[in-house]
Amino acid sequence: MIFSLWSILLIAFLSQCLFLFVSLLIKPAANQNARLLLLFLLVIIFCVQFSNFSEATYLYRTVHGITNIGRGMVLLLGPVLYLYTLSVISSDFKFKYIHLLHFVPYLLALVVIWIQENPVDDRILVLTIDALIEGRIQIDGKTSLWFIAYFAHLTIYFFLIRRFLLQSVKNPPAQYRFPVEQRFKWLQKLTITFCLVAVVFLGIIIYVAVTGVYTVTGNFIYSMVLGAMIYTIAFQALSDVRTLKPDFDKKYASVNIEEQTEDALLKKVLHFFEREKIYRHPEIKISELAKKAHTTPHVISRVINNRLNKSFSELVSYYRTEEVKQRLADPAYKHYSIMGIAMDVGFTSKSAFNETFKKQNGMTPSQYLKMLEER
Repeated sequence: MIFSLWSILLIAFLSQCLFLFVSLLIKPAANQNARLLLLFLLVIIFCVQFSNFSEATYLYRTVHGITNIGRGMVLLLGPVLYLYTLSVISSDFKFKYIHLLHFVPYLLALVVIWIQENPVDDRILVLTIDALIEGRIQIDGKTSLWFIAYFAHLTIYFFLIRRFLLQSVKNPPAQYRFPVEQRFKWLQKLTITFCLVAVVFLGIIIYVAVTGVYTVTGNFIYSMVLGAMIYTIAFQALSDVRTLKPDFDKKYASVNIEEQTEDALLKKVLHFFEREKIYRHPEIKISELAKKAHTTPHVISRVINNRLNKSFSELVSYYRTEEVKQRLADPAYKHYSIMGIAMDVGFTSKSAFNETFKKQNGMTPSQYLKMLEER
């Protein structure tokens, strides 16, 4: 075997991939679907990287056919990542036989590869790979179709995953002990590295179209992107391994209150906000509101989440911002500065006020005031 920078990097990727696989395999998980799909994803990446390792070290010359381990496996990346996304976000996700249809393209690719290579002598395959590494492989139309198919397949699944995530953001699932927001952030990171794989194949298509040849550099770049995916998973496991396979325990599962009690508590909450204007206190805490309502912070948080679809801090910011808007439109406050009004209703930071106001109204306080003056 011959060692180079590429082969050394591949050894690092393969070692990290194997370590992650064993770690996830031996540790128990409440979300078995997510764990199994993530293990499957690591197996796919390992096989592809090992195929590239056999090329980087010329191992294929002594172990014929070893490079075929990862052939076509790019067609598995999209389906597995898509199903993994479902398993992390949807509490009712279960693997069904219909999901096997996602793997049909890979099975068809295996059949085509077998038909193409079965009659070819092993020595010819070795010479072909030698030519690839030396940059002497001429690409015909049929071979180009492989790269186009890979890119199209990856792109379709990228948009499927993005569409599902966007729909989930618009209609967030129930409040879980492990926050949905952290699940979204993790999946967005993983999706970015997946998108880079598609970009690699787009670059290969363009390069082949211009030069008419394919070099091992394409495999090298592909290896680097898959390596980035491995380390993305590894870093997430270090920061919080639960993100990789989060459970669906409800945040308020231990709290049991009747609907009529929620109605009564909601009326109390709205009374304290709209009548007593507790949001004007700069350091207002949910524990203080709970004490006023003669209940616990968990119960108050649940009522606000369930009935108003906001967190306590979001509700406080909403009422503060609404009062700022009312005062800006009131001539009696014309001699007040915008920040003076903001501090009077409970804001303590100019940056926090501007950010909250723009997020809620789509414009800065100054732009809002200018709009009022132009009316």
